[in-house]
Amino acid sequence: MEPTLSMIIPSIAPECPNPSIGRLLHPARHFSHPEDVLRDDTLDVQEKRAILASWASDACAVEIDAGVAQAAER
Repeated sequence: MEPTLSMIIPSIAPECPNPSIGRLLHPARHFSHPEDVLRDDTLDVQEKRAILASWASDACAVEIDAGVAQAAER
């Protein structure tokens, strides 16, 4: 089984009481894969863009943290 982004990027942020805002701030908690965002008919184009941008930002932050840790070991 291939790991999902939600498995790779665990969120330590508290739960958001508003599901609409939660999907934007913590997309991996609400969607299994970025493609699920695209398939969600309840979201408009701007919402999908914002959610995917948030998800990409989280993924890049994890990669940067890993790179910084590797550089510090040298």
